[in-house]
Amino acid sequence: MKEFFSNVSPRRAVTDLWKVLGAPSEFRWRGMLLAAVVSGSIIYGLVGHEERALPHLPKIIYINSWRADRSEAEIIAGNIAASRKAHAEAAAEERQAADIRHMYKVVGAATGLDTETMDKKGQAERQAEDRARAAHDKALLDRYLQKGEKPVVDPAAPPAAAP
Repeated sequence: MKEFFSNVSPRRAVTDLWKVLGAPSEFRWRGMLLAAVVSGSIIYGLVGHEERALPHLPKIIYINSWRADRSEAEIIAGNIAASRKAHAEAAAEERQAADIRHMYKVVGAATGLDTETMDKKGQAERQAEDRARAAHDKALLDRYLQKGEKPVVDPAAPPAAAP
């Protein structure tokens, strides 16, 4: 171990540097500059960048996507339009999921699986999820609607199925 530390001692490093600087070479200054840049960048990367000041507060940008002078009827109409769009997207997703389920049933039937049992189990799970979602929505309405107040319902929407 003593031999190792004798090779890496500061005195030895200074002696080696003096020998290198004293030796004639056309690349001496370029090499020293490159060594200094590499060493400096390594040290800069390893040194912790600690800030002693408070961090800058985040800049908040508010974006209003509606007019401030809208009437209650305009707000309700906008909510109904957004609800119709959301229901249309959900219906499209359900149609796509039904198509995928049908493809799995065809593949399952071709491979000899009992697809009817699996389909009934999947339908039961989806119905349970729908009932849980409906119960959650009803709890939210009960929590946030004032006593006797009725929720706004889309007049063009089909009547909701009773759970």
